[in-house]
Amino acid sequence: MSPKTINTTRKSSLKRLALSAVLSVVFCLLALADDTAVLLPNVLITIVVCFAVFYANIFFVMPRILFRGKFVLYAVVGVGLAVAIGLIMWALAALLTVGGATVQYFCRWELAVVVSLLTSTVYGYSSLDRLSRKREIDLTHQNIEFEMKFLKSQINPHFLFNALNNIYALSVIKSDRTPDMILKLSDMLRFTLYDSESKKVKIGREIDYIENYIEFQKLKMDSEPNIHVDTANCNKEMLIEPMLMIPFIENSFKHGNIDNSKKGWLQVEVKTLGPILVFKAKNSLPAIAINKDVVGGIGVENVRKRLDILYPDRYELNIETTDSAFSIYMKIDTFAG
Repeated sequence: MSPKTINTTRKSSLKRLALSAVLSVVFCLLALADDTAVLLPNVLITIVVCFAVFYANIFFVMPRILFRGKFVLYAVVGVGLAVAIGLIMWALAALLTVGGATVQYFCRWELAVVVSLLTSTVYGYSSLDRLSRKREIDLTHQNIEFEMKFLKSQINPHFLFNALNNIYALSVIKSDRTPDMILKLSDMLRFTLYDSESKKVKIGREIDYIENYIEFQKLKMDSEPNIHVDTANCNKEMLIEPMLMIPFIENSFKHGNIDNSKKGWLQVEVKTLGPILVFKAKNSLPAIAINKDVVGGIGVENVRKRLDILYPDRYELNIETTDSAFSIYMKIDTFAG
């Protein structure tokens, strides 16, 4: 949150606080306004005391007693304060005014104190509720921001080591593909470390990363794998939060048997329908479950958590697993409304 936003929020809170106090005082003054002979001293006393009670209750009594669940103690303290302050006001009126220290005015001052206590209690509770919700929202967004910064600052280390080893192997045999693969790895690092620093990226950039990732996976295979990526019906200029599709591709290679050219396969489709993004990925599974990489990776569950925060009630994520295949269907409405 920017300093300007914080200052604006503080000013707004102070205005609401002052308004509540003023309304409390005005209400009390109406109860005292039928006797002009003693009105002015009573008004001055009432203003000072009502504001003192209002602020003391919100900033001192409520946080230390009521917000800690000590309701009975808060009620006792409230009654005690009302009686004590009423007696003090009554004594002050006896010293400063003529005929002001009567039982009638004592009752009216008690009313002023009670109204100030009730008004400040209601306001304090409503403010606490708003503050709690705001803190919860801020904390949630802060956590997802920290999480995203962490994800953006890393590539699966196991994949990175393999990629460097593969590039080294290509350089040893003086393969013509070496410069191209270096550029692909450079582009992947640039996307992870820099491009995704913005809150949203073009779908085309994430697709480039996926295609480069697949190219590096192919380097480890002896024959051409059965992999098909369809992005023909995708608006690559559409903006989305980064790294929403990549984890599913990583997951396919991590748990699938795509490197088996006879039995393994991977099908990926990315398309857009107006503001709607549809992502489909389906891959073969080996007869015996495997996990080729126990280190790194963003994770499918992480994506689900991010979707809950980034696109609440605006996404579908269906995951199906059979004995021979694993499939993902993700649909996101990118239009915020």
